[in-house]
Amino acid sequence: MAQPTGTPVKPTTTLWRCPECGHIFTPQPNTIRCPRCGENLRKCRYCQFADTATWECTNARIRYTYGDELGRFHIPEPDHVWACPENRPALAPNPWQLFVANPLLRALGWGAGVAVGLLLLFRFVILPWMRGPEVPEAVQLTAQLNAPTQVATGEAIRLTLTFSNYEAVAVNQWLLVLESELVEESEPPQVTPPPIAPPERVGRRLRFFFNGSPPGGQTTVELVFNLRETHQRTYQLTFDAFGYLNTTPQPTVYRVFFFPSRRWQIKVR
Repeated sequence: MAQPTGTPVKPTTTLWRCPECGHIFTPQPNTIRCPRCGENLRKCRYCQFADTATWECTNARIRYTYGDELGRFHIPEPDHVWACPENRPALAPNPWQLFVANPLLRALGWGAGVAVGLLLLFRFVILPWMRGPEVPEAVQLTAQLNAPTQVATGEAIRLTLTFSNYEAVAVNQWLLVLESELVEESEPPQVTPPPIAPPERVGRRLRFFFNGSPPGGQTTVELVFNLRETHQRTYQLTFDAFGYLNTTPQPTVYRVFFFPSRRWQIKVR
């Protein structure tokens, strides 16, 4: 059997990651220890030829020169160190370890994670709360909108909504949701009759709770908006409403059917 030659060393630019402290650095040909924690990186267990299942060396030259009669070279212990001419540390970091070790990429990763978390929070927590409960629509609970399509500059904008309950049970309360830039560009609206709770405002969205209606009854509310600045423009309004029915064992919520439309446009001329 011919004596195996040594393993050729290809000149490559590589990085090592210390298994003890995680420090990533560019090694030199004579590097033995980690420059941060001093761990010996030439231990047999860090070598690419070490079979950690059997704790034997798989390098052909070492097995031929130092192996037993069966050609096996047993590694005495995991932390065994000796002046091995074939030692090739397998300490190249994986892409994730490189990403974590880079401060800039780590900061970008944390920023992206926080951004995704905030988006999920907004999508699944804040937005459903702003939109109101996800409930089916009931044609027996209706809201009729009476609003102008245009007003003169400086004139107040009056919105009248009439809620009707054609169900066989009473509606405990009505929830009205209005979304428009009109909310941001006007003073707090004058509401008649007063809502049963202070209006809730989030950005360009307003929520009002009003007293309910008995079976076959109606509730009419009026909202008056006064613009802070008088200039010509067109406002898009989106309405939504919900009725809380007095049912047992717990109240039932239905989305109110709007007519003529949930969307309205008012032009200030």
